[in-house]
Amino acid sequence: CAEVIFQRLVEDRSLVLSCTPQQERGHLVGLHLYHRGPQSQTTLLSVAQSSTVRKDPERGARLQLSGGLNSPRINVSISHLQLSDTGLYTWELSYRQKNSSDQVILGAQRYFLLVEGEGRSCGCSHGYIPLLLTISAAAGLLLLTVSLLAMEKCVRIRHHRPPQPHSPIYEEMSRKQQSAGSPKITQEASPQPEEVNFPVYANPNIRQPQDNYYACPRQLAVRV
Repeated sequence: CAEVIFQRLVEDRSLVLSCTPQQERGHLVGLHLYHRGPQSQTTLLSVAQSSTVRKDPERGARLQLSGGLNSPRINVSISHLQLSDTGLYTWELSYRQKNSSDQVILGAQRYFLLVEGEGRSCGCSHGYIPLLLTISAAAGLLLLTVSLLAMEKCVRIRHHRPPQPHSPIYEEMSRKQQSAGSPKITQEASPQPEEVNFPVYANPNIRQPQDNYYACPRQLAVRV
């Protein structure tokens, strides 16, 4: 989670790299400055309490240190820049706390330097072209992935809307009957006339319903 600072300079210019130690982490006991090129990583500068300052043999004459481990701010300048100085510069700081071992922490800032030759639009070596293409492709793929996820989320929200409440089925049936214009029943069914004539039984004393036979009806004499 470090801050990356991009700088674009031409040959024979100077670059100043700054580092601010974090006093709340403890006492600063070591300091290293790394340069990472397209093929390798080099330690440009090393500072420790018990030893002298060590510099890279190839760039040592062009490095200038300002400040020390007890300083609130440390600066390193690189003069007479060359095309090979293009790359990523990283700080590494070692802190020591009371009753604990050393703690190594990377610096809060990283510098990416691009050195161009005079009279040329771009002094990038062929080794950095694949690196830049890879970074661009990764950024494009990340942006495409985020866009697809956002579109998929929008589609899901659109298709999963809460369903509208349906009206009761009896209301739908009543509306269908009214729309069809079915005639209403005006005449009520006449009640079935009750039977007034009961059979006359010959033996009226038979009242037990469990006797499984019917009484024979009595024949009434017809008077003339």
